Amino acid sequence: MDNAVPDICRQIRNSGLWARWNEAPNLGCLMVVGPDAVDFLHAQLTSDVASLVPGSDQMSARVDRKGLLLAWFSLHRLPDRGQPFPVFMLVMPRVMVPIVQADLDKFIIAEDVFLENANEVYDGILLAGGEVQKADFPKLLKLPSRLTGDSGQLFLWPRQAGSIQQMKIIEEWARDHHCVHLDDSAESARVWSSLQMEAGWPVMGIDLDIGRMILPQTGLERHVVSSTKGCYLGQEVLARIRSYGSVKLALRGLVFLDSPNVDQLPPVGEKLQDSEGNTIGSWASHSYSTVWDAAVALVFLDREHRTPGANLELNTPQGVLSAKIIMLPFHDAGAPADQARSLHERAVHLFSQGQDLKAANLLEDAIRLDPSHGDSYEALGVILGRGERFHEAIDIFHRLEEVAPNEPMVHTNLSLYYMKIGNREEAERQRALSTMKQFGVDDPIVLRQQKKADKQARADDAQRKRTMFAEVLDMDTGDSLALMGMGNALSELGEYNDAEYCLGKAVDAQKDNSNLYLSHGKVLEKLGRNDEAREVLRRGVVVASRRGDLMPLREMEHRLLLLG
Repeated sequence: MDNAVPDICRQIRNSGLWARWNEAPNLGCLMVVGPDAVDFLHAQLTSDVASLVPGSDQMSARVDRKGLLLAWFSLHRLPDRGQPFPVFMLVMPRVMVPIVQADLDKFIIAEDVFLENANEVYDGILLAGGEVQKADFPKLLKLPSRLTGDSGQLFLWPRQAGSIQQMKIIEEWARDHHCVHLDDSAESARVWSSLQMEAGWPVMGIDLDIGRMILPQTGLERHVVSSTKGCYLGQEVLARIRSYGSVKLALRGLVFLDSPNVDQLPPVGEKLQDSEGNTIGSWASHSYSTVWDAAVALVFLDREHRTPGANLELNTPQGVLSAKIIMLPFHDAGAPADQARSLHERAVHLFSQGQDLKAANLLEDAIRLDPSHGDSYEALGVILGRGERFHEAIDIFHRLEEVAPNEPMVHTNLSLYYMKIGNREEAERQRALSTMKQFGVDDPIVLRQQKKADKQARADDAQRKRTMFAEVLDMDTGDSLALMGMGNALSELGEYNDAEYCLGKAVDAQKDNSNLYLSHGKVLEKLGRNDEAREVLRRGVVVASRRGDLMPLREMEHRLLLLG
């Protein structure tokens, strides 16, 4: 990729951009107006149109009867300014407007609704990023924009209403605020494409063929579908897919761990192959991300190879490349909570690459944006602890305690770090607090009694199960359920070597049981075999992600973070 494109993208992320809507963004809009506009669009689009109040917006999409995606767009209900009927604008790439108009027009039977291609009716300027929220041009129609991952506004006005003067006012504001101008050049088009890809938006006609891919494959479903509204065209098909299975291929993001030449990555639509030559999906767009400081790509991955956080070894014309799978987007600077989540994900990626300082800086930024983001506190505390900055780690976990006062793991970590600095008394107190929160009691005497009774009950139960499963294994040494039960019982009794043997054999027999990987990993940790524990837990994360087993998935991810 031309080095100028990343440099311009980096400048835009810092200062913002401006562009006429028919330049690099190449946007257009379809107007829908009439007494029946709300009911008509509510029945034809995937989002909850009826919930839109004047002046609000949402992402939406159009699918056919088979659930195949025809278009996605931002949907805006215009403010009430004395017009007799509701007015909606569907903002999308300019080339898509006549396609969507022709498709919707086929479904107007008796409804009193009018569709108009407004591409040439309005002039417009897009502002995004930087200080765009400060821009206020009261005489203009202002539509929120989320197309670059940064906050933005699309300003529109009727072409006959003195558009040249209006345009000059906005251009002067943009220049005063050092916004980058994207014009109609090929370089600006590449910059726009890179920004949109960082925002996680697949492009119709490039990444997504019109009417060839069902909506759940596209990664757009969580943005454009309302699960609470009534029926719409294609809804029954999509509901069946959600209820009875998952799609074979689905859109994910890749962050490359190597430094490939972006321009030499395989083209859109080509088969995506692992290092052994197995086809595991297909390529979509790729670019260099200034947010991640790495090459990134949109790809469609099959069920077995799309676990977020997992690494892939990919066969490419540049040789075998390593890449990490992430849920899209690569960048979202919308609400502070979304920004914090994005920063946390990037920080964990950097941490896995051994870049602890950069990771810690991002986590501190995440906490500043969202002081309640518990995952960022926890990850930052772990990173500081691994760097033997125990006092700073203790401070972070005490701050996390304020955010999550009922979380036992806060005190487990505090106990560890107080022990590291030689404060045994406080370490024991923190361990007791962790235990009390696990048991839900606040009286130490009651806690001791409860712990003693619980420990004896668990030991008695484990001994009973040990006897029961031993009888089964005497008859069949390969019974996987008995091996699992025996392994868990032996672990409870502290006989970790024998427990590891049983759980290892059980995992080999039940490769889709995510809880087994968790149990096996814990026992390996108890034995001090941390490298083996990491490998088992990583395999377990893949299984749990594929099956949707959220509780073991979260615990395995946490244990992996603690193990580094």
